[in-house]
Amino acid sequence: MSAISWRQFLVSSLLKFLAICDISADTGGSIDFMTECTTIQKPFCMYDANQHIDHDSVEGNGILMCSIDNLPAQLPIEATEYFGNRLSPYIWEMLQSDATRPLDEESFSPQVRDAVITSNGKLTPKFEYIQKLREKRESEKILKKGGMKRVLLLGSGYMSRPVVEYLTRDPGTQVTVASVLLSQAEDLAAKYPNTIPIMLDVTSQEGHLEFLIKDHDLVISMLPYTYHPLVAKYCISKKVNLVTASYQSPAMKELQKCAEEAGITIVNEMGLDPGIDHMLAMECIDQAKADGCTVESYSSFCGGFPAPECSDNPLRYKFSWSPYGVLLNTISPAIYRKDNQLISISPGGSLMDATMPMDFFPGFNLEGFPNRDSTKYAEPYGIESAHTLIRGTLRFKGFSRAMSSFVKLGLINPEPCPMLEHTADPVSWKELLSKLIGLSSDVSTESFEDAVFNQIGRDEFRMQTLKWFEMLSEAPVPHANTILEALTKHLEAKLAFDKGERDMIIMKNDIGIRHPTGELEMKHISLVVYGDPYGFSAMAKTVGYPAAIAARMVLDGELNTKGLVVPLTKTIYSPVLRRLQQEGLQFTTKSTISE
Repeated sequence: MSAISWRQFLVSSLLKFLAICDISADTGGSIDFMTECTTIQKPFCMYDANQHIDHDSVEGNGILMCSIDNLPAQLPIEATEYFGNRLSPYIWEMLQSDATRPLDEESFSPQVRDAVITSNGKLTPKFEYIQKLREKRESEKILKKGGMKRVLLLGSGYMSRPVVEYLTRDPGTQVTVASVLLSQAEDLAAKYPNTIPIMLDVTSQEGHLEFLIKDHDLVISMLPYTYHPLVAKYCISKKVNLVTASYQSPAMKELQKCAEEAGITIVNEMGLDPGIDHMLAMECIDQAKADGCTVESYSSFCGGFPAPECSDNPLRYKFSWSPYGVLLNTISPAIYRKDNQLISISPGGSLMDATMPMDFFPGFNLEGFPNRDSTKYAEPYGIESAHTLIRGTLRFKGFSRAMSSFVKLGLINPEPCPMLEHTADPVSWKELLSKLIGLSSDVSTESFEDAVFNQIGRDEFRMQTLKWFEMLSEAPVPHANTILEALTKHLEAKLAFDKGERDMIIMKNDIGIRHPTGELEMKHISLVVYGDPYGFSAMAKTVGYPAAIAARMVLDGELNTKGLVVPLTKTIYSPVLRRLQQEGLQFTTKSTISE
């Protein structure tokens, strides 16, 4: 035998890992392969690499495990006395504590505080890992049984948070949050169980998107609506269901037959507007028809705002959803019916001039303007004979007048603008506006402001709006592909919600119902929701929860209509509205009767 060093000897023999003594005797706990307790008579058992257990031998390849669950009963009296002596100095402070008080209000010594596992029915911070372990274990059990349902959520913005919160209440549901902003997805995933964050850019990673869709049972897209047809095509190809909160665009409608043939469900317009507005309308309209009544008029206005105490800017507005969409909608065309007259508003800026006062809630100073083509809902709502049909957007009074300053200056322009590209030299707002209204770049400040004043109709309020947003100054214009994108970035920075501020949602449906007796009943259905400054915004609640509820219904087989679906039938709107009320979204209905 060749000579070896003591160190080699110890490493090769004396320090060989032989056994574990698990004094907690917690099966599947701190040592996950420990699945059976041992006894005083047979204190050790042998676990091999395949987790085969041998209680009758301490020889062979594997690890000896000692896990005697009644070991404390075998300890000598000296151990009990020692423990008691070490514990007794802390008894008095524990006796003086109040279990109804928060832990941080107790004057515990560090030794006692660190030993408290639960307080007021909750795990203390040092022991919160226990709940995560429990959730993980439950998820693993379900996964082993093949019952885990996997949801791919595209987008990690504010609207996505209630979606994840709602779906992960079920330990049998796993959510993959895919976002171009990985840190945002990671932040969301850290708050909820069974949530996995990944980075995904659908504009450049279509192959990865296709692979992800194939690996999930359902997709929820909270991306801008322009991406939904792309996502839908992959869902059809892989036979995976899809839910969105956006309007059902013409490009999506073209996929109806393909979705039916694939045997999948694609739910669109499952948000606030569109979404909750549809469901409240159809609930009322279907009931009116069941009662033998005729629907003569339908008016629906909805808007998201900062709460009144936070509306401290000329627009009386802050962004709680896509700023680009908010701005683009101000130059959109609109069509609606009023007193049997078809009224059409052309694209390009006339919409802000069609704004009308809204005084249904006198406590709020509101205005509204038509939203897109209201008449297309006459047929799906089943109210073709209605003399009035209008859907519109609500804002605080002053929004349209202030927004008109941007419209009149040509700033709501989605066309490419080379002078603002990232490779171009920086441009100031004064330079950009001078170019838009035909002035030279070296025009004097006085002449520049006078020309702008003329362009916006010599309106002092609009002029003050531009000054408030620093758009008559040398402040730089953000680099962007279009003027509209640059304005979006600029306003987004100026009109972001500050910490502690809250938003608000107001929806008002007025439905005129003619009874067989000849009486005209006006149904006034309203929804007012405030956001939680440190929780979910009102917009997030009213968009995220409907989408999440629809996703749950699809996952559970409760909603299984094949093809493209919008929430216009009782089998959908009835359970969704009920569950929204359970989430705190309360709808109020009042009636007025006239001859």
